[in-house]
Amino acid sequence: MAAPKENGNGGKRRESVTLSGKELIILIVFTPVVFVWLFLAARIIWSASTNPNTLDNIEGLLTALAVITIPVSTGLSKLFEGSGERDKND
Repeated sequence: MAAPKENGNGGKRRESVTLSGKELIILIVFTPVVFVWLFLAARIIWSASTNPNTLDNIEGLLTALAVITIPVSTGLSKLFEGSGERDKND
């Protein structure tokens, strides 16, 4: 929780975070995709570092990771572009 800031009248105001419906839906939809992307990346690194056979055939795994990267980057950019507009107005 953020510390309250003083406003011009000597009182304190609370900082709050609000999400629009669009941002909430994007967050709900893309959270599992981001988790799968992170798990796949960690699994590829783990497998490649422990198994030489995986390292020899890593091109297909990296292609799968690249394919999942496209929706992850798009979803995260949509989620954070709305946040930047709101910060400029404050």
